Amino acid sequence: MKHTTRFLLVFTVLLGAVAGCKKDDGTTPVVTTASQTDLLIANNWRTVRVTDTNSQEINKSRLNLATQILYDLNMQFRNNGTVRALDPKQSNLVINNGTWKLATDNKSIDVVVTGFSGNFPIVQLTKNKLILRQRAPVDGKDADINLEFDPSI
Repeated sequence: MKHTTRFLLVFTVLLGAVAGCKKDDGTTPVVTTASQTDLLIANNWRTVRVTDTNSQEINKSRLNLATQILYDLNMQFRNNGTVRALDPKQSNLVINNGTWKLATDNKSIDVVVTGFSGNFPIVQLTKNKLILRQRAPVDGKDADINLEFDPSI
């Protein structure tokens, strides 16, 4: 009787665990303009590092001046399609501004700002991380790089 009760208890726990697991139906969440926009405007973003496409960090001194400057600014994407570069060392004074919009496939962002214009593929966008791909000089030669942003505090 003891063994039967123990067996039934273990069986019930295992059955509950298996039944409680959600099956993966193989679908991924649909990326929409609204969801991407919500994530972009939720934070001001600061550049924390620049990497190559294999996630190897590139020393700041190897980058051109326009890319180096990004480390000193916070980027603010606004719901009205404007983007602002803010200087956190000067009470978030607006240093530069322009416009942004998501491409029709929601996988890249078109930015028009002096010194930082173009179409930037979105490598990653979550509430805690923004990674944009850019073609920019590294050691004087154009290369694909990833601009990694974290929310600024």
